[in-house]
Formats: sequence, C-alpha cells, structure tokens
Amino acid sequence: MILILKTTQKNLLKEVFMVEQNWYAVLGITSSATAAEIKRAFRKLAHIYHPDKNSNPIYFEQFNQIKKAYEILGNWESKRLYDQSIQLEGKSNYSRAPIQAAQQLMHYFHLLEREMQQTDFRFINYDRIKWKLNYPLFLPFIKEMIQSGSLQEQQKLLKQIIYVLQFLPYHDVKAYQPKLDDCFIDSTLRINIHQLMKEKKMDAQWNQFKIPLVAIISALACWGIFVLSK
Repeated sequence: MILILKTTQKNLLKEVFMVEQNWYAVLGITSSATAAEIKRAFRKLAHIYHPDKNSNPIYFEQFNQIKKAYEILGNWESKRLYDQSIQLEGKSNYSRAPIQAAQQLMHYFHLLEREMQQTDFRFINYDRIKWKLNYPLFLPFIKEMIQSGSLQEQQKLLKQIIYVLQFLPYHDVKAYQPKLDDCFIDSTLRINIHQLMKEKKMDAQWNQFKIPLVAIISALACWGIFVLSK
C-alpha cells in the first residue's frame, strides 16, 4: 500500500511539474530564497505587471506566471513537492541563479534560436514560445541588463529575439513592440524592430485575403473551363 502511494505521488509530481517553467526564475530568485524573500519578490513583480497597471496582453500573461509561481513557492507544502519534483526529474538547473548579465541573456536566446531552428512548423506551440520569451524579457532590470551590453551585443541579441518572434502571428508579435522599444533605445535597433512589425503586419493582411482570393480565382477558372467546353 505504501509503495502504491509513493508511486502515485511520484507520478502526480511528474504530471503537475513536468512543464518547463522555472518558478524560482520567474520571481527572480534562487531555490535558497527564504519565505520572506519569496513574498517580497512576488509583491515587487505583481506591482509592476498587475493588469490594473498595464493592459498589454503579454503583461497579463506574465502576471499569471508570477501569480502561479507564488502559489507554488509561497506555500510550504507545494514548495516542498516542487523541490522534490526537481530532484525526481534531475533538473539541477532549477537551483541555478537566474539570468543576471547581458552575456547570459545572449546565451539563453542562442539556445532558444537553435531550438527554433529545429522546430517542426506543423507542431509549433505558440504558448510555449511566448513563455520562453516572457521569462527573460520580463525579468527585473531587464532593460538595464540589455543596455549594459555593447551596441554589437545588443544587435546580436535583438537579431536572436526577432528570429524567435517570426514564429508567432502578428497579433502576438505586436504585443512585444512596447517592451522591445523600451529595452532597445538605439535608433538603428528600433528600425529593425519596426521593420519586423511591418513585415508581420503585411503577412497577416496577405493571409487574411489569401483564402478568399484563391477561392475567387478557382471559381473564375472553373467558369472559364465551363465556357470553353460549350
């Protein structure tokens, strides 16, 4: 009976926590943070990203992540289970410090860029891509972190971010523009951001009319064949 309960608990832990979210990193803390530090980090981030403070949809998504992180880490029992699940899955990276420097940020997006290059377009998970973007872009002091890098480093980082954004539909990409404009203040970099928005908007407009246009052309072709066959 005890063995069954332990097996059930292990399976439950895997089912609940097998997602990729690093709840410690979402709050900008490490696994050694005290209860007071967890609460302080949550309150600080909630004050910034609460929907009452900003209507941008990606802020709302990030607030939900922050809220869920606190629900797990702010409760002693759920935190214990979460820490246990990390050990079960062997995910030692969860105890590492969060991204704290421009070089670490570039490495994160380098790995994400490589992952997206191997993605099968038939099975793209938009929510997963957005979470992968939201985690670093909404870290505390992300603006200062990005601007601490050289212009060349910022150009490389923005190129990586733009590559990942290209996998998302226009309405999702557009929501990131205010954040990108805030983090990348160089005029040449902002040109690249606005060029991306322009291209995604044109793609969206084309996709909107593509199906009706194809239907009209097909109908005209069928009508032409019918007329010529008489």
